[in-house]
This record gives sequence, structure tokens and C-alpha cells, in this order.
Amino acid sequence: MSVVTRPDTGTDVLEPEVREREWIRLPGFSGGNTGFDDRGSRNGGGNGRGGGGGEPPGSPAVKPPGTGANVLGMLMFIASEAVLFLTLIVTFAVVRAGYPEWPPSDQPRLPVMASFVNTLVLLGSGAAMFGAWRSIRRGLVRSSRRRLTAATLLGILFLVVQGVEWVRLIDFGLTVTGNIYGAVFYVMIGMHALHVFIAVLGLLYVVRGFSRGAYTREEHDGLTMGGMFWGFVVLIWPVLFVFVYLL
Repeated sequence: MSVVTRPDTGTDVLEPEVREREWIRLPGFSGGNTGFDDRGSRNGGGNGRGGGGGEPPGSPAVKPPGTGANVLGMLMFIASEAVLFLTLIVTFAVVRAGYPEWPPSDQPRLPVMASFVNTLVLLGSGAAMFGAWRSIRRGLVRSSRRRLTAATLLGILFLVVQGVEWVRLIDFGLTVTGNIYGAVFYVMIGMHALHVFIAVLGLLYVVRGFSRGAYTREEHDGLTMGGMFWGFVVLIWPVLFVFVYLL
């Protein structure tokens, strides 16, 4: 509204001032205008197809990344497995506290150096797995597959080395039924080896999925879940190594 003065009366009156807004339809737009739309600014910059926020015309709306139900299920499973290993560690500490000499003098000593090298192998496998996850998030599918294959092969090597050491320990007289020392050792380390074996099978399945083109930058929940479980078995091993082999 604007205020004007009538020439014949000299009185001020209000006279509406009409301004028409020109609406222009642009390519790639199903609607919208070139002027400022207060409703669009309040609702996030338009209808989601015409741009806004620096996006070019016709760009699809990008959904924020979320956590799938499968990933949440894997997190819950890993939490339950962590409780299992925590229980084993506490049991080991209680049993060891009841013996003045640990390990018993008549029992063979554990292969600390070989197991330390094997620990580095498993940690290297975990690093390769993390690299595979980062590569797939960047869209580098082939690189992700190569790194995942490396992680899987290192995991198999870890199991082979551990199996060879077990055979030697059994030849030296350390058995699961011989005494509490052997029982605790094989239950704790054997439980971890079982988890590594299951995780390796999962990684082999994911590798096969790559060969079928099942994983992309946008869809790779299988790789994420496999990587989460593999990361768990990798990170729990140094804790077991310190408690069982070094302390």
C-alpha cells in the first residue's frame, strides 16, 4: 500500500499498489519461480526437484545416510559376543589366581614369538578390511575387492599358523583334558579360533558377492556387516594374547 494526495481535495488516501510477479518455467523444473518464495525458504528451498542449496536443476534429492536393520542386528550380536569373551577372561583370571605357579612347571611353554608374529598377521588383515570398507564408500569397487581378498587370505594364514602351533603343543603334552592349564588355554584360544573361522567363511561369501556385482558405493551392507564382525575378532585377539601368552 502507498499513500497519495488527491489534487482536488488535498486529503491523503491509501491507494493499493499492485506488483505482479513474473513466473518463469525453466528446463528441469516441474514448477517453481525465479523470484524469492518465502514458503520455499521456510520449507528447505523448494520442492526437492528444482534444486536449492546449490544443487543444479534436475538433481535428485539426496537422502541422509542411515543405519540398516541388518547392521543394527550385527551390532547387537557383537555386543553379546563381547560379553562371552569378557566372561572367559574373568574366568581365566579367577583360575589363575588360585595357582601359585602359572603356567605349571611340568607344562610346555606357549610359543610367544610365533604367536606375536601371528598377531601382526591378524592386525594386518584387519587393516586390509578397513581399507576395503573405505574404498567401497569412495566408489572404488575393484580396490575394495582386492583389499577384502587380502584380508581374507591373511585370516586364513592366521588360522593355519595357529593350527600348526596347536599340533606342536599337543605333541609336547598340552591337552585340553590333561589339567586346568590346558583346558583354559584351549577353551579361550579355541573359542577365538572358532570365531575367526566363521568370520573367514563370511568374508569368502562377501568376496563371492563382489564377483556377482552385488556391492556398490550405495549398497554394501554385506561388506559392512562382514567388516564389523571381522574387526571384532581382530581387536579381541590382542587382549587374549596379553592375558594368555604374556601374563
